Amino acid sequence: MTLDGMKPELLGKVLKWMRTRNIGIILLAVVIIISAGLFSTTARATDDKGSYEDGDLLKAYFAYYNGHKIGLVQDRADVEAILEDVRQEFQAEFDMETILECHMDFEEIYVDKNFLCNLDDIEKIVRTNAEPKVKSAVIQSNGQEMGILKDRQTAQSILDLLQEPYKDRAKEAERELEEIGFEEDVSIEDSYVEFEKLEDADEVLKRLMEGDTEKQIYVVEKGDNIWIIADKHDMTVKEILEANAPMEESDILQIGQELNLNVPDLPINILTVEKVKYTKSIPFETETKKSDSLYTNQTKVSQEGANGQKEIVDKVYKKNGVERDRENISETIIKEPVKRIVLEGTKKPVKRSTSSRGSGTTSTSSTSGSGSMSWPTNGSLSSRFGRRWGRHHSGIDIANKKGTPIYAADSGTVSYSGFNSGGYGNLIKINHGGGISTWYAHLSSRLVSSGQSVKKGQVIGYMGSTGRSTGPHLHFEVRVNGSAKNPLNYLK
Repeated sequence: MTLDGMKPELLGKVLKWMRTRNIGIILLAVVIIISAGLFSTTARATDDKGSYEDGDLLKAYFAYYNGHKIGLVQDRADVEAILEDVRQEFQAEFDMETILECHMDFEEIYVDKNFLCNLDDIEKIVRTNAEPKVKSAVIQSNGQEMGILKDRQTAQSILDLLQEPYKDRAKEAERELEEIGFEEDVSIEDSYVEFEKLEDADEVLKRLMEGDTEKQIYVVEKGDNIWIIADKHDMTVKEILEANAPMEESDILQIGQELNLNVPDLPINILTVEKVKYTKSIPFETETKKSDSLYTNQTKVSQEGANGQKEIVDKVYKKNGVERDRENISETIIKEPVKRIVLEGTKKPVKRSTSSRGSGTTSTSSTSGSGSMSWPTNGSLSSRFGRRWGRHHSGIDIANKKGTPIYAADSGTVSYSGFNSGGYGNLIKINHGGGISTWYAHLSSRLVSSGQSVKKGQVIGYMGSTGRSTGPHLHFEVRVNGSAKNPLNYLK
């Protein structure tokens, strides 16, 4: 194409661009165009390289920044250099990998050199409109953005800190932590964002650990334990533990300690698999034999029973520290149980009568204990006498399944048989004389009534979980003159 043929197209593009410039510059440009002979019919055609040999006419480029024309330059590399300089300045300021989110286009044109823009003006336009973005690390949970951090190392440290309390608890309890991970699909993704969108790592960690659920705080008071607090607020112990993960049931509460009463809806939940090894008692059986050498109101233990012992290995599956499932791996008997043999008399007793001085009335002596107590039921010792959960435990707990027989630990008279609303549930008290009494709590049912005489080893009720109880067990107390004593010092 000849220059004459290109005149209308070139003139249109230049004038269109000139409309955006100062009117003084436009007038000057018109003068320059005329004097330069831009539209002279003597201009030569381009050579094979696409350049003109005529006077000051040269190849140039309209520069477009995100679709907007920002100037006319001779060398597109000059604009690209300006962009790189600006990018590096932002990168030095942020001290992070930085990009300029922009799109540059160039349109080739041939014009007089006097129409070229000043590169300083181009740089001002670029700086004014620059949109720098830094490379960040985004924590995602099931595809949802959970936090925008400055780098992958910071993001990974937050995920590690979420798991750390559960690792520590397993180590403290000497439990083997086989697996730990997240319930959700959690990942760290690279993303370029405005510098102002970066979040503080501590704030992100707090949000992930506490969730969006509003907290309802309870301050622990004197005499509180986890069971009492759950009962006060119509909650289960499991819910208390879930609301305060990684808290465990065995933790000792401190007066003034704050507990959350709302189970949080966490965006990221921690799943663990622990391998636990523990020993468990194998309850001994009791065999009753008749003996004609004893009276019908007498019993005698001819062979003491002894619990056996077995080692159990379980896999425990937890979510946020709360057990969700348990799988038994193995059971190994370490010690076989020894059967307890009780002799029951068949001879009819002879009543001993005493005459009150000055009267003709007689009285029959009351049933009294032997001073030696036998185990009141079969099962495993699940809780001992003394401090427990920050308060005094006034007896021992023996766990077994519901309906396991409960025996009188010694002969005596039933002083109480009823339901106790103070937490004991179905309760039996037996007076053995000499200021000694025994208490049997949480029974599913009672077979004796107040005032009734009972024999050592006689079935008086069945194991249950009434009152404030965590599951089927017998709470057994020995009291001397009303003061609770360690039952293990009395049981034979």
